[in-house]
Amino acid sequence: MNDKSNNSASIWGTGRLLPRLMLLYFILDIALRFVPLDPLTFRAWEAMLRRYPNAVGPFTPSKHYHRDNSYGGVANIGNLPAERRYRTVDFTTDAFGFHNPPSPIQTDSIGIVVGDSFAVGSELPEHETLSAQLSRRFGGYFYNAGAPQPLHLSSLRAAAQRIGLHRGLVIYEFLEARAWQDPPATTPEGAQGAGQRFIFRTLGQEWIDRFSTPINQLHSSPLQAISAKLEKKLQDNTLLPNSFAGFVIQEKLRNGDSILFLPAEFKTPDDPRSAAARWGAYLAWYSNELRESGLGLLVLVVPNRSTIYSPLLAQPRDVSASLSALGSLAQAFQNAGVRAVSLQNRYAQEAATHLNEKKYLYLLDDTHWNGNGTAIAAEEIFNHRNE
Repeated sequence: MNDKSNNSASIWGTGRLLPRLMLLYFILDIALRFVPLDPLTFRAWEAMLRRYPNAVGPFTPSKHYHRDNSYGGVANIGNLPAERRYRTVDFTTDAFGFHNPPSPIQTDSIGIVVGDSFAVGSELPEHETLSAQLSRRFGGYFYNAGAPQPLHLSSLRAAAQRIGLHRGLVIYEFLEARAWQDPPATTPEGAQGAGQRFIFRTLGQEWIDRFSTPINQLHSSPLQAISAKLEKKLQDNTLLPNSFAGFVIQEKLRNGDSILFLPAEFKTPDDPRSAAARWGAYLAWYSNELRESGLGLLVLVVPNRSTIYSPLLAQPRDVSASLSALGSLAQAFQNAGVRAVSLQNRYAQEAATHLNEKKYLYLLDDTHWNGNGTAIAAEEIFNHRNE
């Protein structure tokens, strides 16, 4: 009897139980990575980013995502349900894995949009994305090739070839926050060093694109997402204090509306001139390479949301460092011969003019722009198209 009791105790002992739980967790984590994330998501971005090399674009190909109660990522990061601004979101991808209608080949293609999540427009109604607004403004089709990072030159050329764009305009959406990041290497694939160049040449362009996003997303864990949801449910300032609130900055606009920021939105380069010069050199090279393919480049400089709305807070914040960084970018692009359109002046004017109407250019619970912002951007691009 004592032997059976001791044996049972040893089975449930820490030395045996913990390794088994760890193995179970590992198996469950691996298995859940092959399950669609849609039920765990509150917006399109997480649900649509692909995790397998089944397309050349960054998103799951030929898929549609719909949610009636989507809300902003900053409100989610801070675990602030009261600050959510609910909206309906639809997100459709083409056969290549980009955010476009299912049939991407258009006989009237006149341009292509590259950039980061602002260019993608996952938070917007599909008719309000920058590419959709440009298509209406110009009367020709602009293909949305937005991705987590702007496409490297070789990827852009491949995208243009797939849609039959041999002569046209490339809009390069450049968010102010990108200024403090180093630009890619001036090589078609963005390869740095002989080793990377050899690997990229061996893979070929299609498989470079196919592998890029899944490799970047290998860290994503559905089990971790479930755990975070449960943790946020418990930390509701009733059962437990909300430790997530410290990850965001809660402010009030002078019209009384709440706005949430991420600390990174206020970050500026330590040496704005040097950073701007590096980006100017990179985009000058990018532009010259595109010109050989019959494509023109226009860089759209989008200010951070904090740069536009910090002066309009109930307790305004100083944005002189941001304005200096944007000025350095404008000067560097001009010196490098890069065509660029900055939205800073127009946005600052529009934001102040329409503040009391509570008409905004960006989402209040997310870092991204809204349809008003993209409409102005399309108008500014159209007005400067021949400069």
